[in-house]
Amino acid sequence: MDITLIQSTITGLKLAGDIAKGFLELKSISDVQGKVIELQSAILAAQSSALAANSDQAAMVDEIRTLKEEIARVKAWEKQKNRYKLITPWTTYAAGSIAYALKESMKESEPPHLICTKCYEDGRKSILNPLQSSDGRVVFSCPVCKSQIPTGSRWTAPPVAYAPD
Repeated sequence: MDITLIQSTITGLKLAGDIAKGFLELKSISDVQGKVIELQSAILAAQSSALAANSDQAAMVDEIRTLKEEIARVKAWEKQKNRYKLITPWTTYAAGSIAYALKESMKESEPPHLICTKCYEDGRKSILNPLQSSDGRVVFSCPVCKSQIPTGSRWTAPPVAYAPD
């Protein structure tokens, strides 16, 4: 929050108080009207500074909330990504194909599955799904980024296993 906005508000309110005290010394209606106009200007300036400070505070509260959500998301992903290990799942079928597999020690009740390496690097878990390509070969495809991992197998998907620890 801009401290000058708060100072402007305080200065404006102090000025309004000083003008109000000056009413006691006035003798004519025209002097009173002049001081009323001066007082209204000081009050409007103070209100404007207070509204600007309030707007700045609301923006900072929103930014803090957004940053807290991002921190929580990053912490959750750190916990999730430690459950996976980079492997070559089908050395007998398609050497060079890599994916992240769930570690056996982390399986809990989840079946063996693979997640996309690109999505993993982007901070999200995207489970690869077996699909048959136009040439009849099976590939594992990412539903999010559409990347594919060839299996080298025809017609049936090779088995997916847990990653060793």
